[in-house]
Amino acid sequence: MNDPIAPGTASPNDAPRPPDRPPLPRAPRSKAVYFWAALSGLIVVAYGVTAFAGWEPGAPTRDEIPGSVRASPGGYRSYQYWHRGYHGGK
Repeated sequence: MNDPIAPGTASPNDAPRPPDRPPLPRAPRSKAVYFWAALSGLIVVAYGVTAFAGWEPGAPTRDEIPGSVRASPGGYRSYQYWHRGYHGGK
């Protein structure tokens, strides 16, 4: 399938172009393009590694709050918070 092309034979990319469509000259890429591409790739890979590991920079460790504190009246999202009084809706 990947047979090498014998020297002197034309490949599909070497087909003659019509005279009204000459090949366009391309500007060479500078070293800055490769630098920024490598830096961007490194940042994306580092972000993926930290996301996969579950580590967040600057995130403090969290303490576990006992269930008795969470379920007490007036506690954060307690049963009484969600199931008391009129909440609107349809």
